Amino acid sequence: MSLDDLVAKVTDPYERQARLYPALLALLPLLAMIVLLYGPKASALTSAVSTAVSCGGLYLTSNLCRELGKRLEDKLFLEWGGKPSTQLLRHRNTAIEAPTKKRYHSFLAAKINEPFPDKQQEVTDPDDADGIYQSGIRWLLNHTRPDGNKNLDLLFKENIAYGFRRNALGIKPVGLAISVGTILWTLTKEQVFVGPARHFIDSAAFISMPETAIASLIVSTFMVSLWLGFFTKGSVRTIAFTYAEMLLRACDIL
Repeated sequence: MSLDDLVAKVTDPYERQARLYPALLALLPLLAMIVLLYGPKASALTSAVSTAVSCGGLYLTSNLCRELGKRLEDKLFLEWGGKPSTQLLRHRNTAIEAPTKKRYHSFLAAKINEPFPDKQQEVTDPDDADGIYQSGIRWLLNHTRPDGNKNLDLLFKENIAYGFRRNALGIKPVGLAISVGTILWTLTKEQVFVGPARHFIDSAAFISMPETAIASLIVSTFMVSLWLGFFTKGSVRTIAFTYAEMLLRACDIL
């Protein structure tokens, strides 16, 4: 059974793309190293993976990734000053023009049977105002679930993109450790490290490494760059606010 066959067992698009893919990215350098460096012996790995999948391994992996992402999410919202969707509904936030925001307020207020606060009320009791905003967002989330409505397809895709980046950032320490570990393992296996403390590099051994070892190093190095350069709080914040704004636009199509 190939990796594609295993992944195909996760049929839910969100589960597969937002939860499973980040976990597989974390494992990619390890899987690549085993296949490239140990060749035919890697068949044992395939059998082990197939057995793990049969015992719920993919489900466990995706849930662990989701848990790490959700734990991180609470910390990020605290750093950012609240949930992105709540922030966008605040009068003091200017990301959305006033007339559009007023329309969103009116729509959501009617749906939850609760008047939205004006500017002064928001200043006087910001916590109460946020509670009303979040109630409106909760209604919106409950009524924008994927159900075949093509008008909501783009929203669903943005939700997946946000979940993917959030969960990838959550599992980043694990992915980074695996990437660095596989680099060190490959260099050690090819006897590139010399000296009692292994602090020195044998340039001749490095240059003469087989293509399989070089390929493994390329994969691991690329993943290190990806974890450090792309999966950051900044990239998660960007997609979080993009998704939040797209969610609010649903007020105009519901």
